[in-house]
Amino acid sequence: MIFALLKLPLAVFGGVRQLVSQSFFVAVLLSVITWTSILLYGVFYWNYIPKSSHVFPVHLHFESKACPGGYCDYPVANVTIVRPGQDDYLARGQRYKIYLELEMPESEANQRIGMFTVRLDMISEDGEVLRSTQRSGVLRYKSVLVRLFSTLFYIPMLLLGSAEEKQTVSVLLFERYMEDYAKPATQAGIMIRNSHIEVYTATLKIYADFTGLRYLLYNWPLTSAVVGISTNFFFVSLVALLSWNHLAPAKPKPRRSIADKKKHPSNGKKTLEEQVDAAEDDTASDISGNQPDLIKETVEAKKVRKRKELDEKTGKTLRELFGATTQGSDASLSSLDGDQIASGDASPRRLEKEPT
Repeated sequence: MIFALLKLPLAVFGGVRQLVSQSFFVAVLLSVITWTSILLYGVFYWNYIPKSSHVFPVHLHFESKACPGGYCDYPVANVTIVRPGQDDYLARGQRYKIYLELEMPESEANQRIGMFTVRLDMISEDGEVLRSTQRSGVLRYKSVLVRLFSTLFYIPMLLLGSAEEKQTVSVLLFERYMEDYAKPATQAGIMIRNSHIEVYTATLKIYADFTGLRYLLYNWPLTSAVVGISTNFFFVSLVALLSWNHLAPAKPKPRRSIADKKKHPSNGKKTLEEQVDAAEDDTASDISGNQPDLIKETVEAKKVRKRKELDEKTGKTLRELFGATTQGSDASLSSLDGDQIASGDASPRRLEKEPT
């Protein structure tokens, strides 16, 4: 009873230590799998989703171009759509919408010119025009009365400089522009075909027109992230489980229970392995499975002692069998020698009797 009470703290401590080690291992494994899933999704998103927008300032200058009346000075600009020192082309196979935003004053000159035409040329690195388009634009119409009341309403802000009499005209140049795989565009040539137009600033804007999976990933990033990371977590966990089953050591062969041995008894004497297994079962049944290291070492010592005793018994049995076999062979040899000697003595006596 006292020995059992002394063993109880050791058994409890061993069980707690085993539980803590298993919990720590599971926590580390789950953490590694989770961060691996997040990293895989981040790498996929970074490489699959291109940049959604590109904004380039347009610096217009006048250049003589051919026109119906001879030569006209048109506002032109050449915009580089590749960042300096980087190969940041537009994504291949991705559709884009290209706009030209013009900030124009509501002046009499702009009111008089009415509609104007904007030309855009997408140019490759060697100067070849890949695609070209022309679109028109115009200021929003405002009647004289509307302009008068608007000016009177905003006159304090106009005087303070916080408001201006201007409009932003957005001209859609390409609705479905797709980059050429062989020759990507590096420059955009812009020309406004009106020499009297007045412009404050001009900006070239390129927006990606996402469809399919890219549309879902870009417009619903949180939902897509949850689904993607969960999918990665499932497959990474499956790979880890299969790897563990493949690399883990093989489980020991299950031993037969006493009931099975009674139902299916073995024929003849038990082999040495069966005797050792039986001895190990008897030794292990005395102590519970969750044991401290000291008690486990005692069990191992008992197993070694049992094996040595069985080896000695087996050696003694073999020696006895070998001695019995040797004695039998000596007896047979001595009987044969005796017969031969007896037969040799009888023959001379017969020869001695015959002459007499």
